[in-house]
Amino acid sequence: MPRQAFSADEVEVLKNRIMDEAAQVMAAQGIEQLSMRALASSAGMTAANLYNYFPSKRLLFVETTQRGYTLLDAYTEASIAGMDEPRDKLAALLKAAVRFGRDWTGYWELMVHPPLQLRTDLETEHSDLITDLRQRTSNRMISLFTDLLSRSGVTLTPPSSGAGMPGIAGIDQQGFGANTVWVRMITLLTNTHGLIDLYNHRMLEQFDVEVPPLVDALIDASVDILLPRPQAVAGH
Repeated sequence: MPRQAFSADEVEVLKNRIMDEAAQVMAAQGIEQLSMRALASSAGMTAANLYNYFPSKRLLFVETTQRGYTLLDAYTEASIAGMDEPRDKLAALLKAAVRFGRDWTGYWELMVHPPLQLRTDLETEHSDLITDLRQRTSNRMISLFTDLLSRSGVTLTPPSSGAGMPGIAGIDQQGFGANTVWVRMITLLTNTHGLIDLYNHRMLEQFDVEVPPLVDALIDASVDILLPRPQAVAGH
């Protein structure tokens, strides 16, 4: 009797399992070492069967990148559920991003450190998709940034385009000039990105301290870089 075809839901579950396995292989061996044959063996299937779900390695990378952003969104959205204070929400979101990068190192590496040729392929052939994925993730961050700033007495003006960043006026009294606020935001993001990489490469363990509280303290300090607390400003 011929085997009944998988339903669409069953196919999606299987593809997700394959992509999660690919992420594990990339975390352990590096993106460059991932081969379809090795992935099939690791996933417990034949290479021919794997190609039924992912006809090419390039398509595997595209869909795995998509799944990575979906997982990151789930981590960050859950982390801020029920929170009201923008500063707390921003810190929680960044800590969730660190957890995602730690739990799913393979996805993180593929999303932010793809090999040059893969990055070129993705941005050439799938530029709209990749832009949309990044924009979806950054929109939540921008929303928290602007909410935090506005609640801290910063006057925001609408962005010049629908997808642009809002303008800022009258923030000299906050302890820094209007032209530096986005620099502070980029510094915060850069700190978080670097923190994930340090964590994943076990560099933080060299400080001979308990790592999770150190990560939390570093993120809290990074949020203060974006907008110093009033007492911190007054002390200068």
